[in-house]
Amino acid sequence: MLTSKLTILTKPAGVNPRRLFLSALGALGASLAVLLVVATALSPACADRREPDVDGVRQAARRAVRLLRPTAPNQAKYIERLVADAEMVTVVERYAPRWRATPGRVEGAWLRVAVASGDAVRAVRRQRGQARNRYLGLLSSTREELLRARAEMREAGMGRREAAAMARATTSVKVAEKLAAAGEWARASEKLEVARKMTDVVHKSWAGLHARFSDPRLRREWQRDADATIAASRASGGAAVIVDKLRRRLHVYVAGERVASFPAELGANGLQRKQHSGDAATPEGRYRVEQVKVGRQTKYYKALLVNYPNDEDQQRFWLGKKRGTIPARASIGGLIEIHGNGGDGRDWTDGCVALTDQDMDRLFTWTRVGTPVTIVGTYER
Repeated sequence: MLTSKLTILTKPAGVNPRRLFLSALGALGASLAVLLVVATALSPACADRREPDVDGVRQAARRAVRLLRPTAPNQAKYIERLVADAEMVTVVERYAPRWRATPGRVEGAWLRVAVASGDAVRAVRRQRGQARNRYLGLLSSTREELLRARAEMREAGMGRREAAAMARATTSVKVAEKLAAAGEWARASEKLEVARKMTDVVHKSWAGLHARFSDPRLRREWQRDADATIAASRASGGAAVIVDKLRRRLHVYVAGERVASFPAELGANGLQRKQHSGDAATPEGRYRVEQVKVGRQTKYYKALLVNYPNDEDQQRFWLGKKRGTIPARASIGGLIEIHGNGGDGRDWTDGCVALTDQDMDRLFTWTRVGTPVTIVGTYER
């Protein structure tokens, strides 16, 4: 009876000894796993991990940001954001448990920084190269335009508007050269574009002044007047004077043959046909010497007063008044002379024709009261 009770106590009914052993073994394994996890968590997580060397990428990113910030601030901010993300990923991966670490995540983050920085720098350098080439191309042509405009500004009839445009063009080129020296090619090109627009203002005015000299009707008129004057000189055997405004020349004919030719200076608006007093234009038409002035009779050394306005000038003046092309209070003007004190190589008179004093001495040997004086835009002999 006692033996039966002991048997029941040491071997519970329905319990398999093998199953008890396996259950105990499993509990032990779970305990060891927990201990391993705890030990791993408490030990330096990355003691044996090797982080990539990203100092070079950091420096390259900083250079890229400095390069981009003045001209491409949004791109610079984008790279700064990539750098911040990469720094965060580096810190997170450094202290992450092994089972939560992502191999290659740090390398990928900094690779994005490197690619973005490199692409941005190459793009900026490419743009700068293109801007430099554009500037150099513009500089050559703009300098040519500037030289042409300076020559055109010496033309009679170029006013304050053209002078202001010329001054601005000159200043813009100087500023462009300074900007280019500082490597600011795009801004330098913008200044050259301004200079070109200003020289274009000068050229258009110059072209407008010269447009009338290509007018077939006017050229026929001028040719007719010049030919008639030369023919009259040939018939009379006397002297005649022809002034070619476009070429700035005064020619002397005797018996139909040219005997002298002098450089001449015109009114400040000399290429225009005179319409009224104060317009600084030199008249065009057939005139004659009315008075020979010497000594105290003139302040311009010597002078030949011509009979401007003639009948055609007066008819043109009153027609202009009627049409409204001449101011209502304007007068027709007068006192048009061929006189001395010239020789500066510029058009400066109020409408007269100026020669050097030496040329006036020679002109006086052929001319007198009644000598024909024909002033034309231009003509072909």
